[in-house]
Amino acid sequence: MDLKSLGGTVRSLVDTASDGVGKLLDDFNDALPTMRALGFTVSSFRLNMALPPELLLTLVASVNTINVGRIKELIQKNAEKKLLVTVLKALEAAYHVKEQLGDATFEEIRMDITLGLSPKIAVNFGPEAKEAKAA
Repeated sequence: MDLKSLGGTVRSLVDTASDGVGKLLDDFNDALPTMRALGFTVSSFRLNMALPPELLLTLVASVNTINVGRIKELIQKNAEKKLLVTVLKALEAAYHVKEQLGDATFEEIRMDITLGLSPKIAVNFGPEAKEAKAA
């Protein structure tokens, strides 16, 4: 295989990977209105052009806007939207774990979402509420 042929193969791989990430980005754009309705805003966006390419997004909201009942409704209502349901289920699971922390209070919730060949979602609560810091 010569260099020209290898370059064409690499370009084809990049195009295929980019198409996959593009589909995930389309799915995320479909999910964004629902996440905004839950009080989330996009606080950062990053694109890693690698093999495979990745899009990294961070959504932030006040913990006070989270309503587990509403999340469950949205999961049922949007069952065909796999990415949205995955994000909502991660949010729901993290909320239930947070409830087990008892007295811990937090001001915000942050979701770090990686869209790529293998999507990843991390949900973080913090920083501690001002009242808790004063105590």
